[in-house]
Order: sequence, then structure tokens, then C-alpha cells
Amino acid sequence: MKNQPLLSVIVPCYNVEKYVDKCISSIIDQTYNNLEILLINDGSTDSTGNICDAWQERDPRIRAIHKQNEGLPYARKTGIENITAEYVTFLDSDDWIDLNMYSDLMEALATTNSDIALGDVCEVFEDGRIVHRNSEPNTGIIEVVGRIEGVLLILEDKKWRSWLGNKIYKKHLFDHIVFPKGRGFGEDFISHDLFHKAQQSVYLHKDYYFYLQRNSSITKTANLQSAIKNHCDYSDSWYERYCFVNQFHEYHSVLPNVEFWVLVVGICLLRNIIVHPQYFANDYYYKKVKQLCSISLSPNNKLNNIFKIEFYLLKFNPNLYKIIIKSYIVLIKITNKLKITTNRRADYLFSDCKIWSILIKGGVL
Repeated sequence: MKNQPLLSVIVPCYNVEKYVDKCISSIIDQTYNNLEILLINDGSTDSTGNICDAWQERDPRIRAIHKQNEGLPYARKTGIENITAEYVTFLDSDDWIDLNMYSDLMEALATTNSDIALGDVCEVFEDGRIVHRNSEPNTGIIEVVGRIEGVLLILEDKKWRSWLGNKIYKKHLFDHIVFPKGRGFGEDFISHDLFHKAQQSVYLHKDYYFYLQRNSSITKTANLQSAIKNHCDYSDSWYERYCFVNQFHEYHSVLPNVEFWVLVVGICLLRNIIVHPQYFANDYYYKKVKQLCSISLSPNNKLNNIFKIEFYLLKFNPNLYKIIIKSYIVLIKITNKLKITTNRRADYLFSDCKIWSILIKGGVL
């Protein structure tokens, strides 16, 4: 690409001293050279900040910005507030990208006059395994997609994902976008708003983004309190997505799927609140109940019978729902103690970071 418009690359960094060098190297070695690289050190307590400063000294395209820890969304917000380019992209500091990613995506943006360009993502594990997210990766196909279809693809969360890092955006799409402060799970759910503001997008069928699945990441916590925090964030993200879909009739074809997720994630969160009240504010249960009860199920909803019963019981009487769940837990504990059953689901724990893999099986009941 001969004429290279300036592209801003925002890299939020928090305690990634083992990974950030590889991430930054994949940016500075891009075949697309006209880059402004912002390393946002989000209050790291290891040597990440020093590494960012060292990279700033080595490459004039790099700026290191140090701030107090406020979470990934606000690190991205800080980046948006400090860039000067008309195009922007993101890269998580433990991931890396194909060396031709920015050249290919920027050229696709220019030739198709699109507002967003995106490529495919593959998951890389620390043992060397690679999992392709697309069933037909690296075909080289370039596909131009209109606004409605693009939003629906993001909302379906299958072929396209809500991740921010595998995309390049025109900066104006972020005008008036709200970054959810402190959210550590589901923080990429602002994507549907960005695609809603875009006239069209261009999709390149090639693996450009390498998403590292490390055991110590924010989504891999085995700490109960952190896992519950992730669960709350995920529930809020799905509720916000439901409100968006419900507002715009052109996206109602995915409403049953969004209803399924917001209710399954939300009901399972209510169970956790009942079992572990010490981790929640006193009014949080009723705040979440109010959210869920505001939903009207569509005729072709996907909820199974257990969740439907819980949902309608919750609407009928939240206090009765709480009593029944508590009684169920006591019953299971008694039968376990008497060795009548070994059902351990009374624990209601979501220690696995990939809570959707648990939730889609019907939760913990």
C-alpha cells in the first residue's frame, strides 16, 4: 500500500512482563510502517512499565502512557483519548499478530471504502497447540458486509466475534462510546455499537490475530471471588446487549439467542448470590432480579424447561425463588452427608473462567 494513512495501535498493558515483548515486536515489524503505538501501562506492579519505557526509547513511533489501575476498558479509553490518527486498532499485550495484518486490513478498508476491517482469530495454547476459530481459515476471500448483516454477525457470536483486537476501525466510530469501567469479562461487548455506527465492513478470511490462552490470564482465574466478579461482568454485558437488540427491530432475528444468554447467565448469577451473599452488596440480588424480570420472552425462545420454570418463578415472587433455591441446597447437602447421593452441584461455583461452557449445559442445577 503506497499511501499509508496513520494507524494508531492501542496496547493496554497490565502485569505482562513475560509476554509484552513478543506483542510489541509483532507490531513494530509490521509491513505497514505508518504507525502510532500507544502502550497503556494500567498500573502494573511488575516490570511491565519499565519494559514499555524501554520500547519508547527504541522506536519513535511508540509512546508509553502510565496510569493508575482502572481495568482493561479504561486503559482502552485512555488510548482513544490520546491517539491522533483517523484509524485505530487494539492489541492485547499477551497476544501477537501476523506481520501483514495491518497492510492487508488497511488496503481492504481503502479499496472497499469500509469503516471496519477484520480478520480471523486463532487461539494459541502455551503447549503450542493452535485452534482455528473459523472452520475454513486462510482462504484469502475478501467479503464486504453491510451494516445490518455486520451487526447480526457480531450478535450471533459465531463466525464473527466481539473481540476488538482483530479489527481496524475508523476513529469516529468511538464517538460517544461508553467504556465500562472496571469490567474484566465481556468488556468487548461494545462491538455491536461500533458495527451499528459503521456503514459497511470488510472481512478477510485469514488468521491474523493470535490469541494466547495462558493459564494466568484474567479469564482463567480459579479464585472464587474473582470468578464471581467475572460472572457479574458477563451478566451485565449480556443485559446491555439484550437492551440494544430489543431497541432496534432490524436485529430482532437474534433476539431468542440473546434472551437465552442473558437469562441463563443471569439466573446462574442469582444462584451464586444466594449461595455466596458475602461477595455481593445487599441490594444486588434485587437489582439483578429487576433486570431479568424486565425481559419478555419471545415465542421462539431457546430456554430449557428448568430455566423457564425458574424465570417465571422469579417473576412471580423473587423471595419465594430465593427460599426454594436455599432449600434445594440444604437438601443436596443432607443427601450428600447421608451418602444418598454424591451430587456436588450445591456448591454453585463458577471457578472455570469459561463460564459459558458451564452455563450452556444448563448451569449448576
